[in-house]
Amino acid sequence: MLSTCRNYTALHRNINWRHICGTTNLIKKEDLPATAYNPEIIERNKYTQWEESGLFTPEENSRKPNFSMVLPPPNVTGKLHLGHALACTVQDVIVRRQRSLGHNVLWLPGTDHAGIATQGVVEKYLKSTQNKNRHDIGRENFVKEVWKWKEKYGNTICNQLRTLGVSLDWSRQTFTMDPKHTNAVNTAFIRLFKKGLIYRKKALVNWCNALKSTVSDIEVENININEPKDILLPGYSKPVKFGFIYQFAYKIYNSSEEIVVSTTMPETMLGDTAIAVHPNDDRYKHLIGKRAIHPFRKNTIPILADDFVDVEFGTGAVKITPAHSKVDYDIGKQHNLPLLQVIGEDGLIMNADRFNQLHRYECRQILVQTLNDLGLLREVKPHQMTLPTCSRTGDVIEYLPKEQWFLSCSQLNEKASEYVKSGKLRIMPEKFVNNWLHWTNDDRDWCISRQLWWGHQIPAYKCSVDKDIIWIAATDEESAKTEASKYLRTLPNSINCDRDTDVLDTWFSSGIYPFATLGWPNHHSNDDYKQFYPLSLMATGHDILGFWVNRMVILGLELTDKLPFSNVLLHGIICDSKGSKMSKSRGNVIDPIDVINGVSMEQLKDKTYAMHKQGVLTKDEVKRALDYHKSNYSGTKGIPECGVDALRFTLLSQDIKSHFVSFDVHQCHANKLFCNKIWQSIKYMQLSYAKLKIYDGSVTRDDLTHFDKWILSRLSEMVEIVNTSMDSYDFHLATKALRTFMYNEFCDVYLEATKPGFDNDVKMGYAHAHTLSAVLSTSLRCLAPFMVYITDELIPKVPTLETNIIYNFNDANKKYLEFPKTEDFRIWKNSSLEKQTNRLLGAVNLIRELKGLYNISNKSRHSICVKTSDGTLVDDIENIKPVVLHLTRCSNLVYETDTNKNYVRGILDKDTELYIEIVGDKIENIISTARNRVEKKIKKLEEAVFKMEEKCSNSHYLNTVSEWTQVSDREKLLTKKQELQHLQRLI
Repeated sequence: MLSTCRNYTALHRNINWRHICGTTNLIKKEDLPATAYNPEIIERNKYTQWEESGLFTPEENSRKPNFSMVLPPPNVTGKLHLGHALACTVQDVIVRRQRSLGHNVLWLPGTDHAGIATQGVVEKYLKSTQNKNRHDIGRENFVKEVWKWKEKYGNTICNQLRTLGVSLDWSRQTFTMDPKHTNAVNTAFIRLFKKGLIYRKKALVNWCNALKSTVSDIEVENININEPKDILLPGYSKPVKFGFIYQFAYKIYNSSEEIVVSTTMPETMLGDTAIAVHPNDDRYKHLIGKRAIHPFRKNTIPILADDFVDVEFGTGAVKITPAHSKVDYDIGKQHNLPLLQVIGEDGLIMNADRFNQLHRYECRQILVQTLNDLGLLREVKPHQMTLPTCSRTGDVIEYLPKEQWFLSCSQLNEKASEYVKSGKLRIMPEKFVNNWLHWTNDDRDWCISRQLWWGHQIPAYKCSVDKDIIWIAATDEESAKTEASKYLRTLPNSINCDRDTDVLDTWFSSGIYPFATLGWPNHHSNDDYKQFYPLSLMATGHDILGFWVNRMVILGLELTDKLPFSNVLLHGIICDSKGSKMSKSRGNVIDPIDVINGVSMEQLKDKTYAMHKQGVLTKDEVKRALDYHKSNYSGTKGIPECGVDALRFTLLSQDIKSHFVSFDVHQCHANKLFCNKIWQSIKYMQLSYAKLKIYDGSVTRDDLTHFDKWILSRLSEMVEIVNTSMDSYDFHLATKALRTFMYNEFCDVYLEATKPGFDNDVKMGYAHAHTLSAVLSTSLRCLAPFMVYITDELIPKVPTLETNIIYNFNDANKKYLEFPKTEDFRIWKNSSLEKQTNRLLGAVNLIRELKGLYNISNKSRHSICVKTSDGTLVDDIENIKPVVLHLTRCSNLVYETDTNKNYVRGILDKDTELYIEIVGDKIENIISTARNRVEKKIKKLEEAVFKMEEKCSNSHYLNTVSEWTQVSDREKLLTKKQELQHLQRLI
């Protein structure tokens, strides 16, 4: 019997179905869904209700198994982009399913202070509003301005994440500059310092002159220059030329010989302290050990031998500048060469007499001319080069020697490497294990200090008495003096003490994020730390495996004696539909809010110009963006409204574990139509239930029809694929299984197959009712982690049965809906029935194709003739003849053709031909025209298939085209082959 809908606590509203079995009053008109799916209405206010009900907060003192994750903290000044949307949707799908599987879930949100990014934004703001920079107002006032900015704009991305439906526990939200996190950062630094792992030394760093700070390797963008190019740099009034190689000569001391070297940065020769050649290079063997005259310093530099020299590159002789090249720095250490710095932190030349105080690129022009005047310049010619630039400012990175704080990583990385090799730390997908081993095999130490004003000021003090100096890590000045007195052997009050003005690299503070957010270092009294640390999973982009995941592991092991997590899921970088990485320079960036709400071409244009006015886009980037919009969205007059659910489903329809994850707006809109299909299926179900008449007998499993059993078998298959795929994080397989089942099999086939039963057979109608209730409830639950809003709206609208003969979910008194389990549905798997039905549906689809080809209307019911030697097929058709006629929209089915009627033929297989009656005037013309049309399509497809096969087998294509493009092309080829096969059946 039909019953009232259960009261789904917190997540689902109660729908008060009238409990009058067998009457047309079962479904009230006001309970029916709206005519069509409207995401804006469905999504309105739901998230607020979820959050206020505490739905995303883990239970205290729960006996459920725990599952915990932290959201990789987005920048506090950030705005939601598709990369965020992908990362958050991946994690949200995971945690929502874990809750529905019975786990007590903590998913912790937070934002990162993002030192460089935030400081840059506020500096731009000060410049545009007050025409001042941070130096004009001083450090204290500048930090106050940053806090004002954070309070005003800092929660923008958090609110946008709410829009995306992510089920974070906002009651535990953190910020990396909060007092608790700052205390954790200071504690971590001091403990590592006392262990001897943090030390201070002079070394080569990435220096951005525009920022006046060191930057991490991830903030260095290497630009390939293939031909001479003018680039306008920050602080310059005219462009600087790049893409040339300069050859000049060093004269050999006490000899008439010379040695010619090559460089793309001639001004750095002012800091040359040696020349290197390969020990086996016969051209220079006689010069090894001799000295060359430096033309501007009037001293000599050694000519040394080293295997690192490439004899094929340039002249085979290499100038060595240890103070301004990372490679040369290492060579210099091996050969005990002096470190001569000739470029200062202000970008001006130093320690070079006549060239001092010139900007390095002004110096370049003068120096090259001077070398020419001295007769030492040999050649200047175009040359390919890689230019390191700051991703934040666009300025060219200088490599400068600077006293900095470093974390010794050798032993820490060795331990991190062993954890992966032993399987204690699992990295998914496994292809990134090699990246991990490569990173952990690098014995370079980590520079953790930055010359910024916004961030965690390093808790280190320079303590001195006369010329005696010692650095102490401490929480405050008094503690530093007390500690320093032990080494300086004097009273604390007689010690001069100055705190380091540098701040810590943001990656350091985010490296302790997994345990600091859960209460470390006061973890002994913190229940969250005891309950949820280590984390169950860390999910993030593969591009920060070394920069962030590695740092979390080494710091977690050292400071907590535990792995911060034992599983790492790495996802790809978001790309457009053509596989190109999204970037401002390409103009292909898509705002996810525009996808959710829709945006017209005119609005896209206005937004692009506004971003140019704000300084976000250059003129060239504006042009590329507008061209991209025109070529991709003009057909739809902009980006159509898709809604959150369609966006989430589309993001996970690609393999997230590949290097790049493509996103197609048009596919997203198609998934909105999929949402509408689901919406209409609920409406159909409710209207069908309303047709049910009173039935006093019982319905058993034996009463289920052929198509009831078929859809339950397909449901069993779908549930298994979804569970298996979600367990292995192959979400694209889960979404494909869901879409195929719900769209193609359930909506397009099964619902149509139930119409005769609901209309004509009471007992059959009740069998369908049991099936519909179980199938819809099950499939919507499987869909729920992906499409959070529409499933929340529709699951309560599925009338249940007090004793469903198929399946009843045990949701009573539960906070979350139960997720379907594979083993509960295996009983319905029936492979032989599926094989039978596939053959039947093949026949139905062929009839539909023939009707379409010959423009046979569904309104005029025609006859079908089946000619087959397959007796089983005949029996199957006869058993469900009314359904076959309904699905094909035909009136009669025979097995011998009537000679008085005209038929057109289609080939099902070698044993079976299908015919459909064709009536009307000029039948021969109709048939001839249709066949000509098909033959032209076949010819065109055959040509296309031939060209694609030729292309995909070409060795140049296989060696040069990206893996993503090759996979995409193979899928297109398979699709065209299938289309060709379908057409060939019709003639």
